[in-house]
Amino acid sequence: MKYVRVPQELQSNDIRQAEACFSPGRYVRFVPPALKGASHFAPLDKLVFVREESVKAVKADTYRYAEIGDINVSTGGVVFREMRGFQLPTKRPATTATGDVLISTVRTYRKGIGLVVDGGDNLVTTNAMLTFCGTTGLVPGVTLPYVYSFLRSDFFVEQVWSLLNRGVYPRMDAGALDKITIPIASDKSVCEYVAALTLAIAEKDNAIRSRHAIGLAFIEKDLNDGQKHQFIFNYPTVNEMRVSARIDAGFWSPPLREKIHRLKNYRHGAFDSIYSAGFTTRRGPNLAVTVSGPAHYSDSPFGNALPMATPGDISDFMTIPEFRYYGNRRRVDTVRHGEIMFAGKGVREVSIGHTWVNLGNTPFVTNFDSFLIHSPDRTRSIFLAFLLSYLKSVGVFAKLSDTSNGGSFVQSHFHALPIPKVEEHFQKAIALLYHNEAPRPAAKLTLANFVTWHRQWNEDLGIWELDREMKVLQQTLNAVQGKIIEGKSVQLPF
Repeated sequence: MKYVRVPQELQSNDIRQAEACFSPGRYVRFVPPALKGASHFAPLDKLVFVREESVKAVKADTYRYAEIGDINVSTGGVVFREMRGFQLPTKRPATTATGDVLISTVRTYRKGIGLVVDGGDNLVTTNAMLTFCGTTGLVPGVTLPYVYSFLRSDFFVEQVWSLLNRGVYPRMDAGALDKITIPIASDKSVCEYVAALTLAIAEKDNAIRSRHAIGLAFIEKDLNDGQKHQFIFNYPTVNEMRVSARIDAGFWSPPLREKIHRLKNYRHGAFDSIYSAGFTTRRGPNLAVTVSGPAHYSDSPFGNALPMATPGDISDFMTIPEFRYYGNRRRVDTVRHGEIMFAGKGVREVSIGHTWVNLGNTPFVTNFDSFLIHSPDRTRSIFLAFLLSYLKSVGVFAKLSDTSNGGSFVQSHFHALPIPKVEEHFQKAIALLYHNEAPRPAAKLTLANFVTWHRQWNEDLGIWELDREMKVLQQTLNAVQGKIIEGKSVQLPF
């Protein structure tokens, strides 16, 4: 940690004040860096308003609900799920609105902090959220997106860690706001730049989720419209079980059989598997010490280390929000350009079936839990990845994968998954949602039009490009925040 310090020695008074507790967490202290004049610190409780409104849920009404797990800890994106009032886990959910900042009171230390970009008057959340709805105006130029950007930084998270003695694990509540400080740039335009970067990042993340939802909806509709015969469930025969070598109930369950039928029963027919469709598969490298030798892992780049991602790093939206880094003296096989990375192991309902297509030129490492699927035709590869993502979203891989050892998907399972023979023009349309290198807007980028300029660019970019540009903006934001925290002046790029 950069800002939390653990003392090398303890005074007897410190021990008595801590009630003779020798837990290290009782003695950590947050020590902000000495500022150099271009910024200052302000207490969080003086900067923001807390929304404390709730609504009595009407059973027949429709709400869009978010709970702690719906905040993406990597990006800050918040996913609201449509639910009827009788389905809500609480009778009086908290209300929220576009532009609010949601803070998970129990996942704060994991950056469970999100910005609401969805619209509508039916947005509600769990009461385990702390919601900021605006700024007090204490400091000119400081808006809620500016505050939010620092709430998602290590500077804030380490302050939460310093509050460890408030409970069993670090948590955030309204009573702790006065113990949190936010660095404020003295230059108002720098504050506006930070806010603009933050909003542009949030809108790109939202655009990724929107593109992915559109793709899934298109595939769903095409499969529904392309059915030749109605599904009729029949119990498996002894010979079918013998040939498949599967006797588990999930594999032969009506829900999975119905979904497999929709693939087989497509109007243009279906390939028996991805192999008969012309794809090849290989496993990621075995990184065990006994196979690949000793290696070094890190969350940040070092030396000649390569970026690394494993199945658990792939998001629901076919992106990899964060890479780790892997260094090894020996040569380790890498994910090649154009290959699909398919999550073959993990929690069945969560990870297995996640897909990502490598469209970059930088080699990166994965592990043996990944299947790497290849086709010479990039459009077909992207469409297959989207199709597999759709099948994951409807629960196919949760039933198709093996239930042993916490869940796994092995190569033979691909033979039980037919691939519909979809028209080429439809494959291209789906592929464009994932990969579309759109030109930049013609207008000159300025601080005043920063958010709208990126919003215009977002309209045509694919998921891959949106994720790439979002990472570039995040790197810029991190660098600017670092200077503000240290009190250094920031030179705007306009």
